[in-house]
Amino acid sequence: MAQALRILTVVGARPQFIKAAALGRAIAGKFAGRIEETLLHTGQHYDTSMSAVFFEELGLRTPAVCIGSTPESAAHLGRMMDGVGTYLANDRPDLMLVYGDTNSTLAGAMAARRMGVPVAHVEAGLRAYDNSMPEEENRVLVDHASTWLFCPTASASANLAAEGIAGDASRPLGARNPSVRLVGDVMLDNTLHYAAQARTRPVVERLGLRDRAYLVATVHRAGTADDPAVMQGLLAAFSGIHSATGSEVVMPMHPRTARTVAGLDGGVWPGVRIVPPMGYLDMLALVDASQGVLTDSGGLQKEACFLGKRCLILRDRTEWGELLGAGGSFLVGTDTERIVAEGRHLLEPYPAPAVDAFGDGHAAERICEELLRQA
Repeated sequence: MAQALRILTVVGARPQFIKAAALGRAIAGKFAGRIEETLLHTGQHYDTSMSAVFFEELGLRTPAVCIGSTPESAAHLGRMMDGVGTYLANDRPDLMLVYGDTNSTLAGAMAARRMGVPVAHVEAGLRAYDNSMPEEENRVLVDHASTWLFCPTASASANLAAEGIAGDASRPLGARNPSVRLVGDVMLDNTLHYAAQARTRPVVERLGLRDRAYLVATVHRAGTADDPAVMQGLLAAFSGIHSATGSEVVMPMHPRTARTVAGLDGGVWPGVRIVPPMGYLDMLALVDASQGVLTDSGGLQKEACFLGKRCLILRDRTEWGELLGAGGSFLVGTDTERIVAEGRHLLEPYPAPAVDAFGDGHAAERICEELLRQA
């Protein structure tokens, strides 16, 4: 029997835990015995509400190493790189797999590149064309350091081609001649897999909400969550939407956002209910039973679409342009008056969106098949 392909998967933040569940299911099922996966946790998201709950409910294997946490900073990025590098020096895998665009993604990819370990990047090719976003810098750097680039959409593949990353089958595979493959979105894999289970969760009842009578809001990106003036304006906008529509705005609060909100003057926003962070299944259930979503999250933009909900994207640009074309998502930025004015879109009838641009729910299987074929 051929030796199993040894993959080290680097995770560290909520979105990566969720995405890793899709690959983990495929590896434990169809590819059992052919792929051996080890998880390394960088500690970027480290408390129970942002980390442990996801491992428990998504059935993720216990990480072989948890590097530990410090406040997010350049020093934290360096510490994560050192931790990943130390692991690689002692237990070298066949390849490293990273997800998305967080600092953990960058730390893993850069450490692997320095140690001569090839990198596979899931969610490759995404571009918002906004270099003020740390995530944009991370995406570009990781894409250019990777040997396998797994794109979730056709536009992501086109973005890489425009940057000269297309791959040449006549040349040896490597970071200078990577494999670029359109596989679909592992987030769609997960939504299709977990939606029915999520609908059995009593989160709506537990919060005393009524189905289709509230909106869901999340804010966590540095450009919004760390700026007191922006946060004050967003909370005022959410309260304004409540005044205009009568819909309560439920806001599961990210820890970094909570730190900013705690320092705001006033602290009362009628119609806005701030609740603790939620696990993946509860969040999926909360969105599914809502009227719509307001978010700066890349992942939640898509989950709203996958669940047939309209979404106001609290940013000026998005890496998921396909959502705008589907007609149910709207870029509104962070201006208070504009958000309130656009809030009416959330309550308008919305036909179920076509999600074909994101694949068919089998992205994880395609990734595994491609790695086994080429690694």
